[in-house]
Amino acid sequence: MTIDQLSHDEGPSRSAVHRGAPLLRTILRSAALAAAVLWFPGCGDRDQPPEMTKQAVKFDEVPAPVRDAAKKAIPGVNLNEAWKNLDREGKLHSYEIRGKNAASGKIREVRVSLTGEILEME
Repeated sequence: MTIDQLSHDEGPSRSAVHRGAPLLRTILRSAALAAAVLWFPGCGDRDQPPEMTKQAVKFDEVPAPVRDAAKKAIPGVNLNEAWKNLDREGKLHSYEIRGKNAASGKIREVRVSLTGEILEME
């Protein structure tokens, strides 16, 4: 028996080792993608004040001073969606109001206190 014959008979061939490489690369890429998705903050209510929950309300149910402040803060936006921001005891903290800019088509949002103070805009 020659050395070449021994090396072929004693273990997996070089081509068999390389066939597993694409699978390993796929597994590593999937793991890296999963880690990235879990690491970075996702969309959603990350800008929501801590300990707050949202409750959808009709836009017409938002008090007039809050609606007026929102319209003044983001003019040209057709405001039509609203949420109450409630603290952990269920007490009303602020309103979040959203609408679409007619000219650009962008969604705009504003968070307004009960007194009409602008707390945040997007």
